[in-house]
Formats: sequence, C-alpha cells, structure tokens
Amino acid sequence: MKQPVGAEHKSLLRFERVWVREANFLDLAAEHAPPSQEQLADVQINLEVKSEVNEASNRAFVTVRAVLAPPAQTQLFVTLAATVEGTFSLAPKGDPKTLHRFATVQAPVLLLPYLRQAISSLTVQTRLGNLIFPPLNMTSIIDKMRAESESNAVAEKG
Repeated sequence: MKQPVGAEHKSLLRFERVWVREANFLDLAAEHAPPSQEQLADVQINLEVKSEVNEASNRAFVTVRAVLAPPAQTQLFVTLAATVEGTFSLAPKGDPKTLHRFATVQAPVLLLPYLRQAISSLTVQTRLGNLIFPPLNMTSIIDKMRAESESNAVAEKG
C-alpha cells in the first residue's frame, strides 16, 4: 500500500539530536569463564528517565539511563551502565502541552534503541559477548515511574 505523506501528517515536534552521555563497562578479571545464556538472561535492568522542558516550553531534554546488575549469586561483571540524551523541539505554532506530554511518554521510547546500541557496543568485544538489551514496554515502565513519583510527592506533603 502506498500513501503520500502530506503536511497534515507531519508533527510539529522535532527530534533534533541524540548523544551518548555515559558508557561504562568494568569487567571482572580475564580468567573468569564466559557466562551462560541463562546467567545473562537473569541480568537486572534498572532504568532512570528524566525529562526537562525549558522555560519557553519549546525544547525538551530527555535522559534515559540503564544500569545493569548481574544476579546476586553470580559475578558476571562489575559495572555496566549507559546513558543517552536527546533534544526535542516544538515548532512555533505548537502547543507547549504537547511537548510536555511527548517528553515524558514518547521521547524515552524513541531514545531506547540508542541506549540498546550503547549497551551492545560496550559488550560486543568482551568475554560476555554481545549483550542484547531486551525489548521493553516503555509505556508501562514510564507509567509506573510516574505513579511512584506522584506517590512519593503525596507522602512528602503528608
């Protein structure tokens, strides 16, 4: 099926750029044997997502950070973390509320493949082999983060 893309299909939001802010991998001593796929499957992923919109409400800065931790009973590596940041902007005709919603929900989803690539690049030539960051339901993760943040804010006021 072919469909021409017209002006009405184009967003007022722009993905300006993305960059890797942090890429950190510290392996154990070389004499350790490569881990099994089962051990790698048990690696825990901790995500942090931050979004900030400037005062003019026309540009958003979004950060997604992953810290991976081996299972407690297994020492696969010492440190594995990566952070990517992206800049998104709103066209002059755009509604600032749209940018705020986008920065907290959709922007982290767009940055996830860049984070996945950073993790993969860090590990591809190590004894771990190419550690592939699994597909994640970012919408669900962000909803949970937002709920926890709101719960903490209510607890601090009370």
